[in-house]
Amino acid sequence: MSKSKNKNMHKFYCLMQLVLENLDDLKVTAPRMIQLKKDIIEMCELLNNEVADTYTIQKSTYFQEITKKIDTILRINFNDNM
Repeated sequence: MSKSKNKNMHKFYCLMQLVLENLDDLKVTAPRMIQLKKDIIEMCELLNNEVADTYTIQKSTYFQEITKKIDTILRINFNDNM
């Protein structure tokens, strides 16, 4: 895999992990939303399986650090009026 593609896969993995975490927090009840949530979860899991066996992905601190940075950025810049 090329360096560029590898970086994009890691970026995508990070995003998918965040999506999965947030979908768990959203307690959707509408039938359409429940189905969409299931579909998104399935897509995320399939794509995550593609990169899950790489060395960087297996280093848990790598993604914990990225998540912390994202949380910090959101905490500092979050605007309730958005």
